[in-house]
Amino acid sequence: MDKPTGKLFRNCKLLLLDFDGVVTTEAEDVALKAQTLSVFAAIGTRFGERPLKMVRLASRAIHDAGGTVQLGPLLYHAARLLKPDGEPLEPTLARLIDACTDGLNYRSVARAGTVLRQGLDLIRSRGIEVAILTNGVRENVFRVLAMKGLTEAFAPEHIFDAISTLDKRGKLHPKPDPQGYRFVLEELGVKPQQCIVVDNRRKNLRSAKGEVGCFGTVYIGTSLKRKDRGVIDHLAPSFEQFMVEVVDVLGAEA
Repeated sequence: MDKPTGKLFRNCKLLLLDFDGVVTTEAEDVALKAQTLSVFAAIGTRFGERPLKMVRLASRAIHDAGGTVQLGPLLYHAARLLKPDGEPLEPTLARLIDACTDGLNYRSVARAGTVLRQGLDLIRSRGIEVAILTNGVRENVFRVLAMKGLTEAFAPEHIFDAISTLDKRGKLHPKPDPQGYRFVLEELGVKPQQCIVVDNRRKNLRSAKGEVGCFGTVYIGTSLKRKDRGVIDHLAPSFEQFMVEVVDVLGAEA
């Protein structure tokens, strides 16, 4: 595929980024994910729940998140299990989120390179909003962004997590559920045809483009499959490399 061009961004109003494995590197994502289940199990013990019940809970959360370990669904289902009868979900969920993020070690997270900041600045200079949709939790995103020196690059109201997609019936809509994408677009007042989605999971991009109708899709990975044709518009080995291309192309047009 060719490098991203001004045509890809011409009618774009929103660049919607995945977080784990996109804004964070693959190595950083693996290091944080490796801690997640052990931290989750420790939380269950603290609340007096049996390990087997927590494992079953984790299995349900993994199913909801398309077969991956994601912090948002894990903590949401845990809060439903652990909250006292008759009490609202939110206080228990907040305590769980604090306990989990306090238990994670962020030392593997490195500061972002200059080119990444330049790329984001160039995109915003064209009047394009930048947002994050993660299956994790916002509190974790805030901590990682601080470690990367990117806190100022993302407005808090432009960071959405799995909990954000909770509907009035108490159902989460984590990716690849198309309702998660629709929720963000409605919140930001952007049409699907004005949105570019960047993700490191093909199934999420297939949902964003095939079911929601998002205009552009960028896959962070090393190869594409035949069924990706017509769905994925651009391939980049890392988000930083994508930003290198953005700087080359948009910088030349500035």
